[in-house]
Amino acid sequence: MNKRVIIVGAGERICPKETIKTFSDIICADGGYNHIKNILKPNLIIGDFDSLSIKNIPKGISVKRFPKKKDETDIELAIKYSLINKYNPIYLTGVTGSRDDHFITAIMLLEKYKNNEIHILTEKYDIFIMNEKCTYTFERLKFSYVSFFSLSNVTTHLESEGFEYDYEDISLPRNNPFGVSNKIIKNISHIEFKKGLVLCFLRIY
Repeated sequence: MNKRVIIVGAGERICPKETIKTFSDIICADGGYNHIKNILKPNLIIGDFDSLSIKNIPKGISVKRFPKKKDETDIELAIKYSLINKYNPIYLTGVTGSRDDHFITAIMLLEKYKNNEIHILTEKYDIFIMNEKCTYTFERLKFSYVSFFSLSNVTTHLESEGFEYDYEDISLPRNNPFGVSNKIIKNISHIEFKKGLVLCFLRIY
């Protein structure tokens, strides 16, 4: 049975706290602890502690501290820890907010770890990578909005069923965002493509 985990970053855009409460395993990346400290106890706090004083962490919470000068962000350190400990899927929240560059960093991490199931949860969206030669099914999401963006120069042989604008063996170029703002119109819908890499924004809240 797969075990899932949510990683909470310090960014302002986080998923509803009720969603975080559904996870039995919670990792905070440095200042992400401030989002949940009054309602939940994380399994681990990881990072360089430049935005959180290690002295203020209650006893019983594990800590992994790293130097401030390092090659990875605190979020990536948490992802690496999660992969080593066989978590799948991995959910990230609080990875974007007032720092727009942090959001780009988070998207790059999705692409870097594309062979693992990793999701970004904001207050409105589930954002994730879609890989080639896989069929993605959306259930019980009728009337939800969804957008598809190619991360490859061209994503080819894209086909879908159950959307307001279905695709029939089309190509989705990286520099043409015509996959934005589609709508799911059936209780069960599908999408797949033969070659490429797609970034999906799914409205879930």
